[in-house]
Order: sequence, then structure tokens, then C-alpha cells
Amino acid sequence: MLKMVDISKRERWLIGGAIAAALIYFLGQYYLFPYWDALKETSGRIDVQSKRVLNYRKIMRGQETVKAVLDSARQQTSSMEAGLLTNHNDALANAEIQGLIKGLAGVQGLSLRRSDVLPVKTVSQEYEKVSTRVELMGSIDQLLNLLVNFQSAVKILFLEEMRVSPVQIGNPKEKRIVATLLISAVKTAEPASPAPNKKK
Repeated sequence: MLKMVDISKRERWLIGGAIAAALIYFLGQYYLFPYWDALKETSGRIDVQSKRVLNYRKIMRGQETVKAVLDSARQQTSSMEAGLLTNHNDALANAEIQGLIKGLAGVQGLSLRRSDVLPVKTVSQEYEKVSTRVELMGSIDQLLNLLVNFQSAVKILFLEEMRVSPVQIGNPKEKRIVATLLISAVKTAEPASPAPNKKK
């Protein structure tokens, strides 16, 4: 027959404390600590992902800046190319620049005495320089007005050389001059013609 053991109030508190301590240890060891570790890992992952998102945003902002710069460069290139000679063919481009200079000189009252065609020179794969040497006769004021009009001409013209001499040497009253100018413009390179197919 079992005997009933009397447990004092103090012993009951000790047993209850031991059970509570064991329960807390069990909960901490198997539930609380693993959850805490997982929370730390999640927090670390969030930090890493946040940094990645910030980096991606920086890259996207950089791409937008590059895109804006490229768009601006394209617009400037398009604007400048509007000032190139219209004709791609060398012979036609030479005729075009001579016609432009003849027209501008005529507006200023200068007479075109001579015009020499010079060989077209390659500037790059896309552009070529077209040059002509012209001899004009008129007053110095007319020549200066012509050079000023080069700046506002529809096509971009470059003055590369200039020689000026009076019509009559030793006559200070003579205001007329002869000017020899080397003038150039740029055109886009003529597209290469496709090689003919060889028949077998």
C-alpha cells in the first residue's frame, strides 16, 4: 500500500520552479532560439536585397543619363548633318559646292573668274571633304561680306586658304581686289556599290 508523502509548501515551490525552468529551457532550445536564428538570417537577407535594389536603381539612373546623352548627341549630329552637301556622288558634290559659292559671290556682286575642282578626300569611313579653289574679283567689302555669309549659309563651308592682291599694283585709289580662296565642305561618303555576282 502506497504511503502519501507530505510535501511542504516550500518543496512545492521548488518543484514548480524546476518544472517551469525545464519548460522554459525546452521552449528556448527547440522553438525560441531556432526562430531567433532564422530571424537573423532573414534580416541579413533583407539587408543584402535592399543593397541590390539600391544598386539596380543606380544602374537604371545611369542608363537613363546615358540615354539622354545619346539622344542629345543624335539630335546634334542630325542638325550638323543638315549642313553637309546633299550629293553623295563626288562629281555632283563638286558641282554643288561650286554652285553654292557662285550663288553667294553673285549676291555680294563679286565676279567669279575661275573655279578649280580638287580631289575629294576621305575624312573617315562616313564622311568626305569636297574642296574647290576659286578666284573672285570685287571690292574688299564685298569679300568680307561673302566671308561673313559663310557663317549663315545653309550648307557648312570652310575657308582653308585665302590670298588677296589688288587689281592694279601701285594704284592706292584702286579698291578692287582679286582673292583666291580654297573653300571646303563635307559630304557623307558614297555608299559602296555591291560586288556583281559572278556567274558560274
